[in-house]
Amino acid sequence: MNIVSTMVSLSIMGIAGPQVAQMAIAPMVAQKQSQNFTSAEALAVTVAAQAEAKSELPTIPDGCSVSPPIDSVYQVTCNEGSGQFSAQVTRSFRILDEVADGGTGTREFAHERPEKFSGHQCPVNDTYGVDGYNDEWYDLLGGACKPAVAWNKNAYLASDPDSWLYDLNNINGWGNHPGY
Repeated sequence: MNIVSTMVSLSIMGIAGPQVAQMAIAPMVAQKQSQNFTSAEALAVTVAAQAEAKSELPTIPDGCSVSPPIDSVYQVTCNEGSGQFSAQVTRSFRILDEVADGGTGTREFAHERPEKFSGHQCPVNDTYGVDGYNDEWYDLLGGACKPAVAWNKNAYLASDPDSWLYDLNNINGWGNHPGY
């Protein structure tokens, strides 16, 4: 009886052994991957922060690369580790001084854009809130009223930037207006 139990136990361990060994090292593999990801993330965030703070591209560390800008937005990609332990991180950033006109496309507007907008639409008799509506209601509403052309994306895209009283480009994160 003892020899049969021993043989069955050894057979089970022979089959299960590799899986048990894999489970035993899995936490160590995950830890190494996590360390490499943390290092890559730290490098990418540092490059992006330095570029934004200094308004110029900093020295790019080993293991990182910066893509050419698209609409003045750069991407830095940092790699750390190798093989199954490798980690790659990509972060985007802008260098605002490269947009010499402040992003307005050299357009001039009759009024300054309000700092923040409320969820309220401007009334029909003061379509941009510049004729006194925002002066009276800004604090109570928690921001300026939204012009009808900024109330939804379709109205925004159908509007004419030449008729805006202040800069509405990329309002609500809808991207640059095609006619801007």
